[in-house]
Amino acid sequence: MRRPASIVITILLLAVPTATPARANLGAEGEPTFGISGWFKTPPRLNEDATLLVRIWGGDGYDHPVTSAARISIPEGIQIVSGDTVSVARVDRHSRRRAERVVSLVVRPVRAGSYVIRGRLEIDAGEEHGTDETDFNLPLALEPDTLPVVQAPRVTRYENVRHGQRYRYAGRYLVPIDSTQALLEEEITQKPKPTVEGVASCHGCAGTPRVLVPFVVMVGSDGRIRDSRFLDLQEEGTTDPNLVAAASAALAHWEFEPAKAGAVPVADYVVVRVMVEDGQP
Repeated sequence: MRRPASIVITILLLAVPTATPARANLGAEGEPTFGISGWFKTPPRLNEDATLLVRIWGGDGYDHPVTSAARISIPEGIQIVSGDTVSVARVDRHSRRRAERVVSLVVRPVRAGSYVIRGRLEIDAGEEHGTDETDFNLPLALEPDTLPVVQAPRVTRYENVRHGQRYRYAGRYLVPIDSTQALLEEEITQKPKPTVEGVASCHGCAGTPRVLVPFVVMVGSDGRIRDSRFLDLQEEGTTDPNLVAAASAALAHWEFEPAKAGAVPVADYVVVRVMVEDGQP
């Protein structure tokens, strides 16, 4: 079976400010500010030319140019009439007007059937910030003597790869994942749930005898803790470090049921509070 034909559109954009793993404050590191989407200027019809517009965008928070590569896959049965397969631009902080681009392709459907046009965007922001990735699907159905059915473009994922680790943009945080997956945070139907909890002991810690210490916990699809970070909800930095250390040590022994997207276990984050007691007899 032949693979679908592909168009490659390579753009150099000013990158989005990607994020580090869950920090010790509330943050919003898991909110993507980049993307790619496509739509038809007019509904496509069999054996007629139609213009496909592909919008590529990203934030302009970086102080250096980055490489952004967008790839559009056109399936067999739809011919490419015109449009540059490669488009290159240099953008830095002084050229923000070019941080968003719309690429125009003219295609001609020559065979009836159901199709999915796919788009992929990769923004290489260097070793410090890694590479941002996102995809979209644009389904359409074409039959003789009937109106074409073109669905709205659908984003399938937002991910970041850095230092050999892949993350999913999860709204507030970046969640470590084992491999790329077509999953958005809003598709998660159940957050991770603690199944085994524990109480920490810290004799002489400031704020005891009983204190709840908040953490954000990254739970893998197997239910194991992948990472946990103290949440300084007040963002004042005044919490006793010994209190945090005691709570973190207790949290390491907690057990979790993983999050689910429908019936499928997936990685996700959850905010928990660890009880710390004085510990005196």
